[in-house]
Amino acid sequence: MLKREGRTLSTYGLESGPLGYHPLREYIARKLARDAGITCSPDEILVTSGSLQGLDLVNQVLLSPGDTVIVEQMTYGGAITRLKRLGVNIVGVEVDHDGLSGAALKTALEDLKRRGIRPKYIYTIPTVQNPTATVMSTTRRAEILGLSAIYGVPVFEDECYADLVWEGTRPQAMRGMSQDERVIHIGSFSKSIAPALRIGYLVAGWPLMSRILAIKSDGGSGAIEQMILAEYCPDHFDTHVRALRKTLRRKLDVMIEALRVQFGPAAEFADPAGGIFLWVKLPDGVDTTRLTQMALQSGVAINPGAEWMTDAGAGRKRIRLCFAHPSEQVIREGVASLAGICHREFAVPARHAKEHR
Repeated sequence: MLKREGRTLSTYGLESGPLGYHPLREYIARKLARDAGITCSPDEILVTSGSLQGLDLVNQVLLSPGDTVIVEQMTYGGAITRLKRLGVNIVGVEVDHDGLSGAALKTALEDLKRRGIRPKYIYTIPTVQNPTATVMSTTRRAEILGLSAIYGVPVFEDECYADLVWEGTRPQAMRGMSQDERVIHIGSFSKSIAPALRIGYLVAGWPLMSRILAIKSDGGSGAIEQMILAEYCPDHFDTHVRALRKTLRRKLDVMIEALRVQFGPAAEFADPAGGIFLWVKLPDGVDTTRLTQMALQSGVAINPGAEWMTDAGAGRKRIRLCFAHPSEQVIREGVASLAGICHREFAVPARHAKEHR
């Protein structure tokens, strides 16, 4: 790639303009049409430095201190942190087995309308929701789009885990289901190819895209990374991701088995539909924020539930466990170590007390 097109590195836009490397945007457009049912041109796609930059750019354009946004009650911790930093009012809406609850969303929208407040957007992770790993049904997606239209609130759709559904197929993205421009869509290659590549993308209509481009003042996302992906993905992405899904599913099975052996019924969780994490609920007496600190001292890293919920107090019983990077043996050892720490600090799981006696 460098031998063929390396001279384009002498320009800020790789001779492709400010939206990003054109061959990569062409591939993303084809991929979105095939996998997500989104019809868009390469000129409606902005290549970003990971989906996080897409999140930041949308927030920078749409939000001011004191604005209100609706998010899922359990959601990406980085999204919560960013909104708090901006001084935005966060309204958390219940998540059920099908993702963002339509009934709860309607109640929240109606309550805000009575108070004269129109949220700037509804943020949702419909495909492999983070942290619950649910995949929202097409029916639920249509319900949320209907509420978006009735109350005049855009949908901000974060699909960075969408390639990691075990079945290999996913419902149509809300951006594809919508007949207008009220859905903003972001995605990423970080979870499917490599986190350090920092290549994501944002899909939006030109009225919003033009405002975003005006503030994307970084001179363009990583050039060589874009070129590498454009060269690799057309021929190899699908084969790679099929193998990746099998590896991740096997590691998940190992984690589930280890949790059942080490925690028994004290650890509650649903079998996720895809992704790289497991959302676990522990008994009432466990403070997972404290557990996280104690575990880290023993070399075990977990995510405390309080950081992944709009109501931090409600997250005190939950932990998010990632299984993507560790080996199967490390997963088993990590869960066993976590169970020992949890028993020592909170007497959970109780069966460890019998073993020690």
